[in-house]
Amino acid sequence: MFTLFSTPKTTAVKKNYLLSLVKLAKADGFVSDAEFDLLIKIGKRQGMSQAEVIELMEDAEEFFYRVPTTDTERFDQLFDMVELMMVDGRIDEKEKTFIIQVAEKMGVRPAVSWILINNLIEGIKAKSKKKSLKASVSNYMFM
Repeated sequence: MFTLFSTPKTTAVKKNYLLSLVKLAKADGFVSDAEFDLLIKIGKRQGMSQAEVIELMEDAEEFFYRVPTTDTERFDQLFDMVELMMVDGRIDEKEKTFIIQVAEKMGVRPAVSWILINNLIEGIKAKSKKKSLKASVSNYMFM
């Protein structure tokens, strides 16, 4: 059923989405200012206030990952994760490994998960449009 209002389920999905990004930002042991700013921006895009995002950041250790239900949601989450990993100007291997593990939990075959993530990295570096990047990596996703 379609609703214009937030339900407990949609709120939980949005929090879970952001929590996965928070876990990624903390994977290298440090949340940079650029990562923090991007988390706030993504949180606001998800309908959350800055205070709610900060609260989630503090509670991130109690995180239980729920797999997004559609391919679009899975792609959007992986895209946001890679963008977050890169926002501080470096690619930390712990963060990259975390994203690969998340991709595999989403159903990406382990044999190609690193190819998918590397293609997202290269596409974001090249400032490719999100829509065209989604089309170019679709062969690696959720088959």
